[in-house]
Amino acid sequence: MSVPLLSRITDEDVAALSVTERLSLDDKALVEILQALESVDVQACPGSGKTTLIAAKLILLATKWDSMEQGVCVLSHTNVAKDEIIKCLERSPTLAARSLLSYPHFIGTIQEFVNRYIALPYLRSRGVADITVENDEYVRVARKILGRGEFGWLNGTLNGLGGEDNKDAFLRATFRLISPDGMSINVSKRPSAWRTEQGCSKATRELSRLKGYLDKAGVFLFRDMYTQAHLALLACEELPAFLRVRFPILFLDEMQDTQKFQDELLQQIFPMNSPDSVVQRFGDPDQAIFHGIGGDEEPNVSFNGKAAADMNFVLHKSRRFGGEISELARPFSFNAIPLETALGEDALTERKELSSTGAAFRHSVIIFGDASVGDVIPKFSEIVSKQFSADYISSPDFAVKVVGAVGNEIDPDEEQLKIGHYWGGYSKDSAKKSFKAKTLLEAARFCRRQVPPDWGERYQLIIDSVLRLMILSGKTDDDGRRFSARSLRSHLEDRAEWSDFRECIYLMLDSVYEIDEEFWSGISEVLCKILNLDPAPQAAVDYLAYAEDQRVGDHQTEETEDSRGDLQMHSGNILKHKDGFSVELSTIHGVKGQTHDATLVLETRSHCYDMGVMLPFFVGRLPSEEHPNEKLPEVPNANRKFKPNKRFMRQLYVAMSRPRHLLCLAVHSDRFGDHEQAMQEKGWEIVRL
Repeated sequence: MSVPLLSRITDEDVAALSVTERLSLDDKALVEILQALESVDVQACPGSGKTTLIAAKLILLATKWDSMEQGVCVLSHTNVAKDEIIKCLERSPTLAARSLLSYPHFIGTIQEFVNRYIALPYLRSRGVADITVENDEYVRVARKILGRGEFGWLNGTLNGLGGEDNKDAFLRATFRLISPDGMSINVSKRPSAWRTEQGCSKATRELSRLKGYLDKAGVFLFRDMYTQAHLALLACEELPAFLRVRFPILFLDEMQDTQKFQDELLQQIFPMNSPDSVVQRFGDPDQAIFHGIGGDEEPNVSFNGKAAADMNFVLHKSRRFGGEISELARPFSFNAIPLETALGEDALTERKELSSTGAAFRHSVIIFGDASVGDVIPKFSEIVSKQFSADYISSPDFAVKVVGAVGNEIDPDEEQLKIGHYWGGYSKDSAKKSFKAKTLLEAARFCRRQVPPDWGERYQLIIDSVLRLMILSGKTDDDGRRFSARSLRSHLEDRAEWSDFRECIYLMLDSVYEIDEEFWSGISEVLCKILNLDPAPQAAVDYLAYAEDQRVGDHQTEETEDSRGDLQMHSGNILKHKDGFSVELSTIHGVKGQTHDATLVLETRSHCYDMGVMLPFFVGRLPSEEHPNEKLPEVPNANRKFKPNKRFMRQLYVAMSRPRHLLCLAVHSDRFGDHEQAMQEKGWEIVRL
């Protein structure tokens, strides 16, 4: 089915776009995707330019869109993917591109779409006026309710989960869901008192009462909104058809990360075979590594379960790396796509000039033992220092990452291998992606500690924290909605307060003035005046409060004592090399979607050792006819004789496809065995510690 509002996208349209947007569109598949006005699924390999392609397609549509009431809907799983698309449209020299950023179009996350167009209207129709959808606020209110005497038994049993963090995690998973038996409440873990039939029945009743109070207060989990949306669809059979009229074309980005419950809801509204809408989905099943992260949610199967042959288009050429890295990563493709480089000879020659020798970069395998595990990262930094030219190393965007699959806290009583074994100062909780400020002051201090400084990330964290402050203060925009970054700016510009607000943020981020009690008191006073928060409710006062920095002593110790070779530890899992570049430690999940100049992939253990288990892929014995990638076991199992599995395969594929130039691995000598010659034949340089 074609979009009824649009005329055909011609070769001339695409050619004009390539000139205006300075795009290279010499690939036939790219042109066909841009011209497609029917439902399609697109598998896009790492570095294939998927986001640029989606933005280009949107710009083409914008130049032809003439409806004032119907719009294009663009959804992603994460804010990061959404923001990338928005930035592409904002930077476009095509004036029509900006029209997609406002009514009647919608660009946002799946969560935002479900909230705005289905769940929140449904709740308001049932008389719930003051609605808060936020996990942390839900936990805070739930704890307050649990503190009442009437919930003494329930609160007491939850204390048996093992600490306050575990109790909070349990509460974050108490969303409502629709089961074959009707409405129920999800229970992620059962305290011992709930395991008897009597205890379970009582727990169910108590949880239902707790949720009732929270419902009445209008406080919901993000996950609750999908259940409310499902109820809305049951209550109004015409709603899906109405939404398809409102949005006759839907783009879904990062489809591989869309969870099953999200996909099933969207398919009720926008089925792929609908005669009155177009659905175009973009993603990479090979990089679907977020299954069960933060819960037990299942991945979607409508997209991730498709083989490459069942996709409408497969983009298998990467603009990120050259042929050497594509050769090394290709065996780990779940869909066995023929991963290759899209870079031509001129581009590859230019890349060699970034090398200190003017030759191709030498990808290395660092072999370590129990005694030398701490020398792996310093050795990698030495390899980086020697292989890249001094000029390129000193460039502000030079990115070097060390990644591993397992980064949580080390338990000395278990057989483990985690990122922290390679560098003791690593903390998963300090990673940028997992950091969540409890106060505005904590956010400001975290931003100042980041090395190297990323002003964009710093600014966004402070803006997000200010928006949190507005929520705690009960402030809404003129339409009675919570402020977004855009509506807050518009609000402050209307009051001629925007420049003062930006100056306040700059003072928080810049290190010219030390953050002491006097400085923070002044910042808080100015912010309250600009944001009209006087008087502020107690929750906002607490969020603005000053407290001594408990990390000052620890931070100084890290900088002066936690150093090895030419590396020294800074904060936020950043190591600083004497040559001036930084090395960041992260989990593989934390770097998904990123591009680095050099990446080291560490061997870690989850049931078994990932790099050792997957060595047959590195040396060319797998995949095979007997063991194709799609037939591998789903998860690792130390007791299984044949140990390669899809989880390790996908994680390594993501990790190995991050770097533009240099890829290194770290493998223990016990697992590496006698693979040296086979690895060298595949192009690896072996470095033994």
